[in-house]
Amino acid sequence: MYKWNEMTRDDFNKIAEEAIVILPIGAVEQHGPHLPVMTDVAIVNEIARKSGEKTAKQEPVVLGPTIPFGFSHHHLIYPGTLSLSSNTLLLVLKELLESVVKSGFKKMFIINGHGGNDEIIQLAARNAAVDYNVTVGAASYWSIASDTIKNYCEKHHLSPAPGHAGQFETSLMLVIYPELVKLAKLVNANPRRNPLEIDLLSSNVRIEKPSVWKDIDGFTDDPDSAFAERGKELIELITDEVARCLIEFGKL
Repeated sequence: MYKWNEMTRDDFNKIAEEAIVILPIGAVEQHGPHLPVMTDVAIVNEIARKSGEKTAKQEPVVLGPTIPFGFSHHHLIYPGTLSLSSNTLLLVLKELLESVVKSGFKKMFIINGHGGNDEIIQLAARNAAVDYNVTVGAASYWSIASDTIKNYCEKHHLSPAPGHAGQFETSLMLVIYPELVKLAKLVNANPRRNPLEIDLLSSNVRIEKPSVWKDIDGFTDDPDSAFAERGKELIELITDEVARCLIEFGKL
């Protein structure tokens, strides 16, 4: 697997015609009192890296630099959030995809690690495919591996995933950056978190309510029940699924 930032300008000419460019995108935003604001970036970076390595056994892959900022305006009620508006993020993705095309690539795939980016990356992919006559994919990693994640969580009696700053993401971070997980700080969480608001976030119907994240104190389920062992197994299962998707994408 090639890494975009480590290549010289001449390296691109050798592989651009056939390679898949992976563009990971995350967000910088609050993740409860116990996880760093870089959580989405850390997780998607790890998912993209391991998925790229697995894909590269069958298809040439270039791992692009992770885009750290996403649409996180709904988390601006907490300090530490760095957000782009939806219009700005769409423009950023448009121009980055255009840059990838101008480097000679014809296949690119956006792997997303933040729920607020989901609709925007899909629109960016659709626009780029039409504008530049290239093949573009876009998906959140949990969407690609949704059945696998659901079955695993049910088998091991875990909270529904992915959630936000709950058992799932905390388990993954215990593998990726264990030194940054501060479970002891959960004593500072609001003890009167509203479970009805959590149900609102998991609904299949799009319902937006500005106060919801304040009402649940910024996390969806119990992070205190996270396990590094489960996180390690989930990362392997998810990256298997993402790699399988990328391999099929590469054959298009």
